Amino acid sequence: MLTVDASTFRKPWSELKALGADAVKNGETVIDVSAWEQASSAHLAVLVYWWKSARAMNRSLTLTGMNPTFKTLAELGGVMCIETGESDAGH
Repeated sequence: MLTVDASTFRKPWSELKALGADAVKNGETVIDVSAWEQASSAHLAVLVYWWKSARAMNRSLTLTGMNPTFKTLAELGGVMCIETGESDAGH
């Protein structure tokens, strides 16, 4: 499991996208974002990117530790699959 630290929340988008995608390439199946106390729709998009990257590599990825705001954003966006590990984003 990859556990991201709080400082990664402020990284540039390209670094954040690469962080998760590289972790999946290296065999990670769970990424814990519980250190991220804040949430934004842009960061949710990065989490979805990580999940989609895993799917493109025929791998599964589950994101854990999402704070309540992330969970609400994911539910509103129809992408709870990133937390549950389901294979379909419902779109």
